[in-house]
Amino acid sequence: MTGRRISGLRAVVFAAVVGAALIFILFPVFPARFDVREGDVASRDISVQGEVIVREGQVISASAMGTLRDAGLVDVHLQGDHVAAAVLAALLGAAALAGYLYLFQPSEAASLPRLLLLALLIVLWVAAAKLLLAQALPDSDGLYLAYLLPVAAAPMLVAALLDAGLAVVVAAVLAFLITFAGFYQPDARSVVAGNPTEAFQMASVFTLAGLVGIYGVHRAERVNRYLMAGGAVAFVSFVVLLIFWLLDPRREVLDLPWAVVTTALGGLLSAVITVGAFIVLGLLFGITTRVQLMELGQLDHPLLRRLQAEAPGTFHHSVVVSNLAERAADLVGADSLVARVGCYYHDIGKMIRPIFYIENQLESRNPHERLDPYTSAKIISAHVAAGMELARKYRLPAQVRAFINEHHGTRLVTFFYRKASQEKPDVDPRLFAYAGPKPQSKETAIAMLADSAESVVRSSRDRSPERIDALVDAVISERLAERQLEDCDLTLRDLKVIGESFKATLRGLYHRRIEYPPPTQGERVALAARFLDQVPSAPIDGTAPPLEIERPA
Repeated sequence: MTGRRISGLRAVVFAAVVGAALIFILFPVFPARFDVREGDVASRDISVQGEVIVREGQVISASAMGTLRDAGLVDVHLQGDHVAAAVLAALLGAAALAGYLYLFQPSEAASLPRLLLLALLIVLWVAAAKLLLAQALPDSDGLYLAYLLPVAAAPMLVAALLDAGLAVVVAAVLAFLITFAGFYQPDARSVVAGNPTEAFQMASVFTLAGLVGIYGVHRAERVNRYLMAGGAVAFVSFVVLLIFWLLDPRREVLDLPWAVVTTALGGLLSAVITVGAFIVLGLLFGITTRVQLMELGQLDHPLLRRLQAEAPGTFHHSVVVSNLAERAADLVGADSLVARVGCYYHDIGKMIRPIFYIENQLESRNPHERLDPYTSAKIISAHVAAGMELARKYRLPAQVRAFINEHHGTRLVTFFYRKASQEKPDVDPRLFAYAGPKPQSKETAIAMLADSAESVVRSSRDRSPERIDALVDAVISERLAERQLEDCDLTLRDLKVIGESFKATLRGLYHRRIEYPPPTQGERVALAARFLDQVPSAPIDGTAPPLEIERPA
């Protein structure tokens, strides 16, 4: 989509807001873990990294106090180098996200509400991770409690609601920020110095788990796909932990059951949070989810049932167009589900006055014969506005509504414009134009092409393969010449692939049928005998009593 872009200013503002929030979260002021002073009697064991420094009942010596102070467990302190590290980490993460948004322009994340959603997911996940990791780290007992965190849920949500490429960046940025937040804690920081693979292990688990979660939910159309993605997250997380466990000379067999339990729970939580949150967030931020599209794609939807009953010709046309568009969209990397569902509803406005559209006239008289071309054109083009009104009434999402007002673009109602031109050569073409806009996405552009291709082939008396190919090529060339495709991202190669797909589908739909020869004498005799077997016999002279027919009470 080229109609809406993420400007450099918007990307900078996004980076500044997210960076400021992350700095606040990562700011290196930590509460004192122990409220004790030199000379006090310890009320419980005080340990650092699993090593007991002072036992319960002992007096806290100067050396013990120094050890606790060095570990940052007794004083609230602020150090300049720690502040600088937190600021740089926060700004680096925010800049990576903003850079992707500006360079790759994911259209699904271009609006302000969706950028806000992205910022909230990043900030909330880092904040929650910092609080929980403060309790789970350091992991001196090998309990792997840090991996209960459903970190993969955030990139899974981004993939389900916004953009898969953006979700990959989110997975990497979150893994970096959460690992930094976890091992930045005073009593966990020494772990990195003593065993740097601990931090590398956490970053690896969260990154790879996020990636496999993205693969699982990308364009998922059923809830069970999310549960399968959660299982994949758990499996990959455990495998990564197993790799680092095998490299650890201090490994213990009892560590593995803990790793299995925590990664399984982490994967389950990721799936549950994603399923619950993507429905709620989709409603709050006006994002059409795959589950919604699947529901709208059922032919028993009330609006489609109305279309079938009130404008059966239009309904059949819409089904054929959806088949054309779905296959073509899949071949050029567009969203085939969106294309199919959008085409189901693209002509719903024709229900208002169905008799004015040729596919619904059957054998009845054409009402346009009594109207002037201008009036006829206005009636024909009015189905767009009527369709938008029905879409609002039935609460169709914006992604589906776009097919209604974009599938004609700003084209002319060609038949009546040309008819008017015969009567008045200097007629203003703007009087016969649709309001538009032109197609803004690959999917609506494919719908425009499929709608026109199906119509011209259906109206042609010659439906030979050669004629079908020529008509499809003419439709695509005409839309290019009319500049109707300049606001979408279709390339010339895409148009070639789309054209070939349309030709194959339409040739199959309108293939020649062979004429069957009449039934043989043997077939006629067999059919007659089978029919007579079903009829009760009676004497020809009529002496038999009449058949007794049991009547219902």
